[in-house]
Amino acid sequence: MTEISTGRPPHYDIEYDETLAIQIFNGLRPEISKGTPECYIQLANQCMDDDPSNRPSASFINNELTRWYNIVDRNAAKDEKELIILKAFQSADTIIPTLSIKFPICSEDKLTNSTSIDLSISDDFIDGISWCINNINLLVYKNFINL
Repeated sequence: MTEISTGRPPHYDIEYDETLAIQIFNGLRPEISKGTPECYIQLANQCMDDDPSNRPSASFINNELTRWYNIVDRNAAKDEKELIILKAFQSADTIIPTLSIKFPICSEDKLTNSTSIDLSISDDFIDGISWCINNINLLVYKNFINL
């Protein structure tokens, strides 16, 4: 969420190493851009909470983002809370074009991933999955016959 707010990768100006990991563990969080709506900042901070059990679910995040989108898309507010959200996003829309998204100290490896990943699946794994599917199908069939 901070990358969407700033247009920059998190901690773009800091070396990605053990020191950064310790700083993040100790509470360092990425910056949030000037003009970002307060409701967005609050949600971003919840997502970055030190305690994972305090972080919102993907469903909650989706619902909030959808709600905000609908308020802005219809350009109308049903109540005072929605009016605050609408005005905040409208204000952000005027600020966003003025923000710089240049990366003064950002190394190329923070923007791309050149690491290759082996995505091959072993025959044993495929055989195991096939066995599971066949047995599930057999179980479903047996239960269907017994109805």
